[in-house]
Amino acid sequence: MVFSSLIEKLSRYYRRGMSVVSDVEQTPLLDETALQELAHYAQALPWSLLEFQRPSAHPLIGETLSFHRGRGFEFEENRAYQAGDEPRLLNWRLYARSGELYTKVFTEERRPQVFLLVDRRAAMRFATHRQLKAALAAKIAACYAYQSQHQALAVGGLILNQMPEWFSPARGEMSLDALVQSLAAPCPPLAFEADQPDFEESLRLLMHRLPAGSFVLLVSDFCDFNPDAAAPVLQQLAMLHTVHAIQILDPVEQRLPAAGDFLIADDASLQPLRIDAQDEVQCRLYEEAFNDGQAKLAACFHSCNIPFKTCTTQQDVEDCLDHADDAAVEH
Repeated sequence: MVFSSLIEKLSRYYRRGMSVVSDVEQTPLLDETALQELAHYAQALPWSLLEFQRPSAHPLIGETLSFHRGRGFEFEENRAYQAGDEPRLLNWRLYARSGELYTKVFTEERRPQVFLLVDRRAAMRFATHRQLKAALAAKIAACYAYQSQHQALAVGGLILNQMPEWFSPARGEMSLDALVQSLAAPCPPLAFEADQPDFEESLRLLMHRLPAGSFVLLVSDFCDFNPDAAAPVLQQLAMLHTVHAIQILDPVEQRLPAAGDFLIADDASLQPLRIDAQDEVQCRLYEEAFNDGQAKLAACFHSCNIPFKTCTTQQDVEDCLDHADDAAVEH
């Protein structure tokens, strides 16, 4: 029995059997009161959720070092004087020592962008405890969006629904509201057989559309993420931007529930797959397969120097964004 594929089959079974009922399928994940509470929480945090480790290529003047050279506060070098250089930038002390004219060159500070890639595909529209995975993802992403606004940073996003939704980075209230409302929109179940955006292809899309030096947050369960195939794309993305990743899981995906036998349809077999969740051997093999997959996923992000953490639907958003917890998982 291949327990790595069993994880996916078990998850699909639970998503079919425990989907939200129809009378709440059109209810937003977050109402206006919840969004206001998240905005207040994010703006009142004593630490920043955002960090910028790469020079910014964005055209707006700001506080972050950039690729651009010109008028700034960060001294870079002295270069030989050229006709047209501003007299106030001449290094007179160096002239007094050498008798040659030199101009001081500074690195300009620019205002970088914040970008959120949030997964709302079929696997995220599932839960057995407290809240949908997509709901917790929306809360986390909304906090990053609200804090970006509080820091006067342009924020945009790519939301993976059945069709991808792109939100160009902007600083206006209307742009932020459109992004947050899309994160909080109703999240009825989706058929796994339906066409959905590919996560790895979405990462490639970011590389072509974002100016270097952006902050990129990835929020997903990474259920279809192939660490071996996606590592080169992640490495390229991390070389250009500061990237953080947050994984959202439900407890049933981490270990088999003690609920007796399951019969799960298996497309590769004429017979259903029987799982005895009270069989200690099967439970152990399942958990080992899950832990092995998690280790490979974490190692992939670690090799790309991307901070990676896992949250579950049992947790509050405050626990997921805890600063001390972040420090423990950063490399």
